[in-house]
Amino acid sequence: MCRIAAIVSNKISSEDARIYAMTEAMHRGGPDDFGHIINTDLGYALGHRRLSIIDVSPSGHQPMVDEETDIEIVFNGEIYNYQELKKELESKGHYFNSKSDTEILIKGYKEWGADMLPKLKGMFAFVLIDKTNQTLFAARDHAGIKPLYIGYNNEDVFFSSEIRGIKAIDENWQENPNWKIWFLTFGFLPDPVTTLKGVKPLPSGCYIKINLKTKEEKIVSFYSYKYNNNIVPYQAAVKKIKDLVNQAVKRHLIADVPIGIFLSGGIDSSILAIIAQKQQKSVVETISIYFDDEKYSEKEFQEIIVQQTGVKHHFYKITKEEFLSSWSDIYESLDQPSTDAINTHFICKYAQKNGLKVVLSGLGADEIFGGYPSINRATKFNHYKRLAIINKFLPSFINNSYPNKKLDFLSENIDASEYLLYRGLFTPKDVAKILEITEKAVWKELNLFSFQENISILGSQNKATYYETAIYMQSQLLKDSDIQSMWHGLELRVPFLDIDLMTYVNNLHPSIKFSQSKTKQLLVDAYINELPEKIWNRPKQGFTFPFGNWFKQMKIFQNPMIVPSWANSYFLKGKLNFARLWAIFLIASKESLSAINDLD
Repeated sequence: MCRIAAIVSNKISSEDARIYAMTEAMHRGGPDDFGHIINTDLGYALGHRRLSIIDVSPSGHQPMVDEETDIEIVFNGEIYNYQELKKELESKGHYFNSKSDTEILIKGYKEWGADMLPKLKGMFAFVLIDKTNQTLFAARDHAGIKPLYIGYNNEDVFFSSEIRGIKAIDENWQENPNWKIWFLTFGFLPDPVTTLKGVKPLPSGCYIKINLKTKEEKIVSFYSYKYNNNIVPYQAAVKKIKDLVNQAVKRHLIADVPIGIFLSGGIDSSILAIIAQKQQKSVVETISIYFDDEKYSEKEFQEIIVQQTGVKHHFYKITKEEFLSSWSDIYESLDQPSTDAINTHFICKYAQKNGLKVVLSGLGADEIFGGYPSINRATKFNHYKRLAIINKFLPSFINNSYPNKKLDFLSENIDASEYLLYRGLFTPKDVAKILEITEKAVWKELNLFSFQENISILGSQNKATYYETAIYMQSQLLKDSDIQSMWHGLELRVPFLDIDLMTYVNNLHPSIKFSQSKTKQLLVDAYINELPEKIWNRPKQGFTFPFGNWFKQMKIFQNPMIVPSWANSYFLKGKLNFARLWAIFLIASKESLSAINDLD
């Protein structure tokens, strides 16, 4: 797991400072090693910051150069089936100089070209230079687990694991004038939107090829979400799910450094802890955070799993004082604005303090197994549309609070309307008020949103699953997890997004995947004999903090130069939740944030 950067430019010099600036800006994601290559003849540069996980020896150094194939690469991620691929490539006559999965990509590309990508089981973003064919080849994994941004500036092209890497090239890089509309509406920046003009992510499951001489480029998809509605006997599906989850966890435990697990006490992380301890000969380490306020604490459920599995567990209590002292670091860690990164910041911080370099997370299970209310609400979408029509004729004061106000998202027919009904942050009317622009301007911008896949043929529940996976998970949860883990020099792995598991579950018929009565029934039934009933037979509790109480004690939110007085007043009266207040804070200009340390 690392941070990578690349430049394609006719203005490359032998001492090009830009590639060094890019990797230095992302140094926290690669504290173990660094390297650069500059090629003035072909006009490119590669940069790398390394977090050593597999083959921690110097032979895993990057950029990796293969003299035999004349290929160079910078790689961020893990290829969990690299040993199987290595054997296959050896049988075809390839020789290896390291034990690193990075070298698999070099030899694999030489043997299969772009056809290598569907063979990879893992999470990845890489930039590869094929000097023989004078081609840059870059790719991103099936679920967008690992980020890769592409920035265009005049005739130059930049690749970076973080937006801050591109920003390091030019502090005055032009800002995307409409990013605040997207952020206030979604609570994050949905792909392909970023805060910078001309900068966007390479779409998940895609690769890009650039001819280094002609600069001709093309982007091609090698993986897309499919929902084939396969009908199989329920018990057969249960058995298959158990086999695939066990296989996924086994894959994700491959490393040359200690691995831990984030244990929240919920279904997903509990299953990971149970499986991992069975598969590991040594005692597995788990990490949890808790609070004095029982309303926000899941310590009771975490202890149930600790006692059952015998894992070596580490509890960490988060206090208001620690939250306040961490405020500046939290703000600095954000690569792109998000309303949901603070919780991940703390759990990653403690994993690092505990000496871990790799952790497993239950992220992804809610999205593919239907752990969110939107999956069942989607079956009532026509009902919501009728309510929206009625809502137009009601006095504004009747539905003047969230979540009722979100019916406004259905007042115009845009691609994101249904998703925003379930997960939107501020309505266009409120966004316009906050930004002091017209509501028409907000709708005009949101109308530009489109999906990567054609989802018009999907049924209601599969469509909701797609929303949760391809929008919410990809653009918020995965981004937050990647940024916060790498900020703390930590690799975060997501077994439930294993490509074989994900593909199988997505293609099951909704009647098998989802239940009206039990959350994630298919997953629970697969582990019903191992999973304590107290874990699965209880209301779902989000992984959150007592922000409401803590925010009320912070003077920074009372500064009208940063947060409008009406917003703080609504918050103090309980009419605006902390996520919406936090979002308003994050759009404040840096000049306005001179009071960021005023936390008393």
